Amino acid sequence: MENYEFGYCSLIKATHRVLEKFITENKIFAKITYPERKEQPMYDYKAVREVIINAIVHNDWTNEYPPKFEFFSDRLEVSSFGGIQNEFTEEEFLQGYSAPKNPELMRVFKDLELVEHLGTGIRRILKRYDKSIYHFFPHFIRVSIKYNQNKFLYSDQSIKKITNVNLTKVQEGIIGLILDRPNITQDEMANLLGVTSRTIRNHIKYLVDNDYIKRIGADKKGRWEVINK
Repeated sequence: MENYEFGYCSLIKATHRVLEKFITENKIFAKITYPERKEQPMYDYKAVREVIINAIVHNDWTNEYPPKFEFFSDRLEVSSFGGIQNEFTEEEFLQGYSAPKNPELMRVFKDLELVEHLGTGIRRILKRYDKSIYHFFPHFIRVSIKYNQNKFLYSDQSIKKITNVNLTKVQEGIIGLILDRPNITQDEMANLLGVTSRTIRNHIKYLVDNDYIKRIGADKKGRWEVINK
């Protein structure tokens, strides 16, 4: 368990530190394919950024409880204290109707371009996530966002076994590319992995000689196959 204290400084500096932490923690899942690299973040940072800013700007600072930002194994949670103002319902809140609890703080954040117009943050969040991420309590609001699953994991069990051995990153990359596209050429591997064709040839030779992969068919019309060791 890790615990970070972002206080003991100006609220603006603390806000930037929290935002930087959420950028750092946002793991990017990736898959090298031809002709481009596909990526998927663990969570939508733009939406989460709005959640963070809302929690800070609309927090009830009179009770001296700061917002809480938590990372769990399957989700992140952001809690702000004070709950919804009495004159608004939960549905109105989710539609973007609210009044700032801290008008001066809202003005400062707007001047620093940390927020745009009042109420637009909720709508931007709900473009990316369902209303079910919001949990309302009498004295606080919690937003719980589940992480995206890595949709690029290979279903072939061989990649799981092969990556357990001491292969280099380039060799693992070659195996991943072959699993994704068996007829890929060595020049395409070199381009996608950012190495020279000679480097690819050397690693291919190692993988073939040690029975990690094999070539089936002719050079031009053949294909590569991963051997399930």
